[in-house]
Amino acid sequence: MMILGVLYRILSTLLELYGLAIIIYALMSWVPQAYSSKFGQLIGRIVSPLMNTIEDHVPSIFGLSFAPVIALLVVGGLQWLLRMVFNLF
Repeated sequence: MMILGVLYRILSTLLELYGLAIIIYALMSWVPQAYSSKFGQLIGRIVSPLMNTIEDHVPSIFGLSFAPVIALLVVGGLQWLLRMVFNLF
């Protein structure tokens, strides 16, 4: 049982960090040239696969992308699912 608790904590922490990376990625759009910095490129490599997939299916409205909001909802849903799965054990 202890191993499952550790596994849950690791996966939960990774999802929380991924959600934080999505927020940072979205906020970087307000800063000119933020995406071209080394930190911006790192965050972009981490977050871009999910963001690009969402942007392919959900169009922006009046130039506003809702991909970060949807990505955070996906991460939140995965966290909920993880909690439900580990509550079974």
